[in-house]
Order: sequence, then C-alpha cells, then structure tokens
Amino acid sequence: MTRTAALCAVPILSLTLLATLDMASAQEATRYPDKPIRLVVGYPPGGFPDTMARLFGDQLSKRLNQPVVVDNKPSAGAVVAAETVAKSPPDGYTLLVSDVQVWAIDRLIYKTLPFDLSKDFVPVTILASAPNFFVMSSLLPVSNDFPSLIAFLKQNPGKFNYGTAGIGSIHHFTMELLKSKTGIEVTHVPYKGGNQILPALASGEIALGLQSLSQLPTFLKQGTVKTVAIATADRSPALQDVPTFAELGVQGMDLPGSMGLLAPKGTPSSIIERIAATIKAAAQDPALKTKLDSLGVVAVGNTPQEMAGWIKADGDRYATAAELAGIKPE
Repeated sequence: MTRTAALCAVPILSLTLLATLDMASAQEATRYPDKPIRLVVGYPPGGFPDTMARLFGDQLSKRLNQPVVVDNKPSAGAVVAAETVAKSPPDGYTLLVSDVQVWAIDRLIYKTLPFDLSKDFVPVTILASAPNFFVMSSLLPVSNDFPSLIAFLKQNPGKFNYGTAGIGSIHHFTMELLKSKTGIEVTHVPYKGGNQILPALASGEIALGLQSLSQLPTFLKQGTVKTVAIATADRSPALQDVPTFAELGVQGMDLPGSMGLLAPKGTPSSIIERIAATIKAAAQDPALKTKLDSLGVVAVGNTPQEMAGWIKADGDRYATAAELAGIKPE
C-alpha cells in the first residue's frame, strides 16, 4: 500500500470504528435492562429522597420490565451512597438518587471526598422538586409568627437547637444561611435522615427544623408542629397560608429541594437517554402526579443536559450562600 493510500485509509477506518461503536451502543440500549436495577439512596427509609426513589423506581420497573431495588446507605452528606455508585460498573444498573443540592454543597463543606463530583458521575434527570418548610415545635413558648419567633430566639441565644437530615444536607445549609441572615444563635443537631425531624419536634427534643410536605400534614393536624415559612420563591398550593421568607423580609432563601438521578461516569449515553426518557414519561403519569401532588412535590423528568444546567445553577447559588453564611470546607 502506498503512503497516500494508507493516509486515505485512516479516516475511513476511523469512520468505520465510530459507526461500529454507535451500533454497539444502540444495541446495548435495546437490550437494556436485562437484569434488576439498583437505586442507591444516601438517606434512611421514610424521607423525601427514599420516597422519590421508591415512587419513580416503581415506574421504572413497570416501564422497563425489570425489578428496581432501593438500597439505602445513609451517611453525612450522602457520601457513602455516592461513593458506592462512583465505584460501580458504568452499565446503567447502579444509579444514585440524590439531592441535586448535594453536588453543590458537598464540595463547599468537605476538603476531601472519596470521589470527584464532576468526573465520577453523569447526570441522568431530575426526578422531582419540593419546597422545604421552616417549622417549629409547638412546645416552644412563642407563636409561629416569624418576627415573634426570631425576637424570642435572639433573647435566648444558644438555648435552642434545630434538627436536620445530617451534616451537609440542604436542611443544614438552609438553616445556617437563615442564622447568618437573622442573627439567631441555635445549635445544630444532625440526624440520620429527614424522617426523624418531625417526631423530634413533636417531642420537644429539638425546637426548629426544615421539612418537606410529605409527612408534615399529620403533625400539623396533631398540633405538635407549626409552620413558620417556606423556603421557595412562591407559596405552596398545599399550604397557601404559609408565607415565603421573602415576604417576611428575608431575601435569598429560595432554596427548594430537588431529587435527581445520576449514573457512574462512562455509562453509555444511549442508556442514559433511555432512562431519562422513561422518567420523563413517568412524570406525566396521572396516578403518579396525583400522589406527588398530595406530597407537595412537582415531577420534573428533564434531559441530562438540562439536569447539568440545574446542577451548575445550584452550585453558583450555594457558593454565594456559603460565603454569606461563613461556611468553609473542613
């Protein structure tokens, strides 16, 4: 073969290789899934992340005709769950269900992590978004009127506490930001999951907390917990009498919780796209939407590219919030 012929053969071989790889990827997506899928959650059963994993897991199972198993691995900042998925084969059978905000928060509070957030994962889709309510124990000797509560806490610095789903959770971050904006001094009590917050408030074990709507109505009806404000730009249709922080004069507290699905880096794009498309279809399911509405949750089901933009926007927002709250990596 002449040198000219050999040089001409190179791009032909490259194109042939690319076509072969594309075909293999397409065939892989067609076969996927042919065994059970595992959804790893960084929080215990019962909270918002676990509930979303199980609801959308059921939809994936029905639509992909394979069992979907939810694997709870609770830890601070959901680090153990993330590490588990980061080290799993990139084949679409082990996926991470995580607060989208964790990707913004973990790098702001931890100097070192056992994985690289930007290099070890690829976004799949946002499952759902939900507001967090600032709540208080009814045992506190003050009304749930925001100015009255803040005045009371300022008169009693360091005497009361607040509970969160753990160090590095969106609840932790939001409460620290609220402390910096209002000047209150309350002590952080991290739990192993968000489902422990409301019982602790009801018993008076903690005074304050943040909670999604999913389990809140029961405690509101019992009168053991009171709502104070909502950490979103708009009021919730489910609890329209609860004001936003902005309405109460505290700006920059639009921090809703979003639950997303991520896969190990290297997972074929065809599989990523199939999962995302399946979740998008599930998000339109009337029965699922009715269930989510009852929990005050909005189904999303966007594209991997849109999720990547969502993560970046949250990263910018939380970096600013960290600076205001004086939060530094440890």
